[in-house]
Order: sequence, then structure tokens, then C-alpha cells
Amino acid sequence: MTAINAIRCHALTATLLIFSASAGAQTLATGDSRTVTEPTYPGVCTTIPAKFTSSQRASPPSTDDTTRLQNALDSCAGTGKSVVLAASGSNNAFYSNSLNVNGAALVINSGVTLYGNNSYASNAQFILFNGSNASLMGPGVVDGRGDILSGSARLVQAKNITNFTVYNVTIKESVFPNLYVEGGNGFTAWKLTIRTPSTRTNADGIDIDSLTNATVANSSIEAGDDGIAVKTNSGDASNITVRNSQLYGTHGLSIGSIYKNTVSNILFKNNYVYGADLSGTTSANANAINIKTGPCALTVSKVSYVNTCITGAKHLVIMDTNYHACPVSGGTPSLSNIVVNGAYATSSVSGAYTRIAGRNASFPVNAYLAHVNLDATAQSGDQYANVGLDSSNDVPSGTGVTTSNFTMSGAVPSCTF
Repeated sequence: MTAINAIRCHALTATLLIFSASAGAQTLATGDSRTVTEPTYPGVCTTIPAKFTSSQRASPPSTDDTTRLQNALDSCAGTGKSVVLAASGSNNAFYSNSLNVNGAALVINSGVTLYGNNSYASNAQFILFNGSNASLMGPGVVDGRGDILSGSARLVQAKNITNFTVYNVTIKESVFPNLYVEGGNGFTAWKLTIRTPSTRTNADGIDIDSLTNATVANSSIEAGDDGIAVKTNSGDASNITVRNSQLYGTHGLSIGSIYKNTVSNILFKNNYVYGADLSGTTSANANAINIKTGPCALTVSKVSYVNTCITGAKHLVIMDTNYHACPVSGGTPSLSNIVVNGAYATSSVSGAYTRIAGRNASFPVNAYLAHVNLDATAQSGDQYANVGLDSSNDVPSGTGVTTSNFTMSGAVPSCTF
């Protein structure tokens, strides 16, 4: 090869590398690597008839169902089969202290409610799931009685699971987070209904923590903090899809608050965010698209929000690396390949704004806004960000903020609220 040809070849290779790097920086997340379809009910291990009624909710019986429920769950452990809670005549309620479910299903029949008793709220959680192929299914209700009790118990907790499923069930009135899943591989929430008001402090809807391969689909979430939050308290979080769901009065579709490890390949698609809960009370922190961390040793990459419909919110698009102080020694957060492709906001509350704020010039947020139409385009606290724009009326500006044009297929979503 001649020297001239070598130079040409080198130049062509460099150009291709630059093009590849640019294209790669705008790659949409694919989310859950599994093929997820609507769950089915497992075989029945045992059925338990109700002995109490919902009329006893305000003052549960002192001798309740804890022992017989736990005995049944233990006898079915590891089978993947179900313990079915069934009505018996006019009796339609179960009352219990904390329960452990290991590799079994808890199925609550239509018209039946499982209530937390007066003592569970001082524990870590009401129902703990672990093992393989465990599940919580309805169409009945789990009621944490958070309008009566106080405490820090998570209503439903799953830890170190494999193929955990929550299907066609209502969980409501949690005193703290409603559904918290931490550690493992394979989590599906399908047709889940959460009903905890926006005024319930720290009552997240669904927390997906340190988990790989998760899908939340076709669900309706009213909660007092993050509607859905991806976290990394004990490990990395990756391959997560949240789609076709509605949030009411929450703190939004969130990454965070987190301070270590890595978040990657997270897809939020075709979701609705309502700033007010179902009683009309606006969330105290009415976020929609929300990535939040402090100046911590954290990596967030390949997160996509596709076709997000927003109404009545205040913080429309947030990517904030200065959200809080780090509980550890600190570090530098890295946010890259954050894509908003298709977002529409209407009826935003007074003072609504967007914030894209990197930590410093060496660690800016790298984001892309395509097909974005917001009814409030004010910016608040933008800094240190490189933002690509395509058909977006949301234009960040501030210290260390640069914008450029790019092209991505898509459109502003057509939203019906």
C-alpha cells in the first residue's frame, strides 16, 4: 500500500469510527431481554376459606389468620403452585401479620381482601416473596391499612428472586413503598393496580432495585412518591421495560435516587403521567420524566423515554446529578445516551420547568430530545450538558450547556387524557 493510500484508508477508518460513535450515542434502549406475555394462573396447591369480613377493617380480630396462612404457604413452598384465598359465604376477608412466600403463589380471589393487622407495620414488610417462580395474583386486594397505621413496612417485598410475577391484583394503602423488588433475574408486573394517595410520604409505587430483566406492563399506579423507580442499592440494574401504564399523583417515571453501581438499558414506552392523584390532589413533587442522583459514583446509560403523555405536572423533564448529597464518600455521576423520543405535556401547573444538570464540565449529561412538545418550556438550573435536538420545543440553556441537531424517527405522541 502506498503512503497516500494508507493515509486515505486511515482517514476513511477515522470517519467511520466517528460516525459509529455518533450513531451509538443515540441508541434507543431495548429493555427486558425476555419475551413477556400476559401471565397465567399456576396450579392450585391449597385453598383457604375466609373467616372474617371487611367490616372489621378498622379493628381487626386479635386472633387472626397469620398461622394458618403461613402454614399453608410453607406446605406449598418451592412448588410454584398457589395458595388461594377464597370467600366463604359472607366472609370475604383475611387479617394477618407478616408473611413469607418462598417459591409459591399467593392468589386472592375476586371480592376477597387480605389485610395487614395492627402489628405488621413495625416489621420490614407485610408480605415477603423469594425463591423461584413465586407470584402474587388477584383479582382480589392486598390492603396495608396505611390510612390507619403508621410505620416503615413495605407492603409487598421480593428479594433475590427468579421469575417473580405480580398479576391482576390490587395493592393499596401502603404505609411505605407498595411493591419493592430487589435482587435477582426476571420480574413481571402485569395489570397491577396500586391505590395509595399522593399524600402518603415515601409510598413509592414500584421500586425495581438491583435487578435484571423486568417488565411492568398495562398497570395503573397511584402512589405517594415515585410511581416507578429504578434503583441500584445492592447491585446493577439492567434490561427493564415499563410500558402502557398510567401514573397518578406520583413523583414520576424515575431513575433514582441512587448513588452507586450502574443503570443500563431501561425503556419507558407509551406511558401516561398525571400530576394529580385520582382524588384530584396534585403531587407535592409532580415529576414526569425523572432521573435523579447526587454527586455520587454512579453510571446511568442507555435510558429511553418513548411516547410519554404528561398532564398536570410541574417537573416535566428532569436529569439532575445534583439532586441530593451522597450518603457515601461521593464520586462523579455519569449520565449518557439518555433519549426522550416523543413527549407531550399539557395543563402543566404554574411554574413548570425542565432541568438538565450535569455535575461539571468533565462529566456533562449527554441527552437527546426528539419530537418533544411541552406546554411549558421554562428551564431551571440547566448546566453542563450536551443535548441533541430534533423537533423539540424544549431547548436547554445554561452554563456549560451545548445543543446540536440530530435526526431520529418518531413523532410527538397523540395523547388522550
